[in-house]
Amino acid sequence: MELKGKTVLVTGASSGIGQVIAVSCAKKGARVVIGYRKNKAGAEQTLTEVQKYSKGHIIQADLTQEEHVKKMFAAIASEVGPIDVLVNNAGEAHVGNVDDFFDNTIWRNQFENIFFSALFASQQFLKQNADAPLRKIMNISTVYGNPGSGKATAFAYSTAKAALSSMTATLAKINPRVLVNAIAPGYTWTPAWEGISDEEKKQYEERTIIGRYCTPEEIAHMAIAALENDAVTGQVITIDGGLFLKHPLSGL
Repeated sequence: MELKGKTVLVTGASSGIGQVIAVSCAKKGARVVIGYRKNKAGAEQTLTEVQKYSKGHIIQADLTQEEHVKKMFAAIASEVGPIDVLVNNAGEAHVGNVDDFFDNTIWRNQFENIFFSALFASQQFLKQNADAPLRKIMNISTVYGNPGSGKATAFAYSTAKAALSSMTATLAKINPRVLVNAIAPGYTWTPAWEGISDEEKKQYEERTIIGRYCTPEEIAHMAIAALENDAVTGQVITIDGGLFLKHPLSGL
């Protein structure tokens, strides 16, 4: 798919990986709809960068609420038009301790934020623009969602992301004109990591083969490559700097 002239919705695009993917799509000439929940300032910053290369629009919604998602897609249809590409990036991780396994509030929160938000968005995406010759969904998962790689102190997060990765492969079987893929990043330097000590940062870096964090730009580069490649579908592409090659199935 040539992204130039296409419309791309990126959820969770107010910072981090989502922000960089949104700008990267704009650099390819796509019109970008910037989805956010709370960080309006970040979304406006993304819009400023997007508008250097293409047209951009901001839309606010709580994707954990199905009715909000329906209203968001109705607003996009009215104000922008049909969507060709959906990037499901929204979702906040909860990292705690192994006892969180017994806390159903955390389970509900993580599945609502990570899995159901992507499910609701994907459902509405597939209901619109159905006559398009080709549409694409890109889900942002995590290495912790890969088989055997879950993190015990982020049990619900890992499991919700595993569900997202599984949905990716299964949904890809439904319609040959809707190609569905996911990216599973490892340690990627985003605002979520800010505040850790230099010693902690060094410890994480030393767990990888490349000796550093991945960058959001590297994740976005792969996202663009997969979106532009019409022979790739049903794949979960891991980008972790060799983290789980160096520490297989460790759940670091």
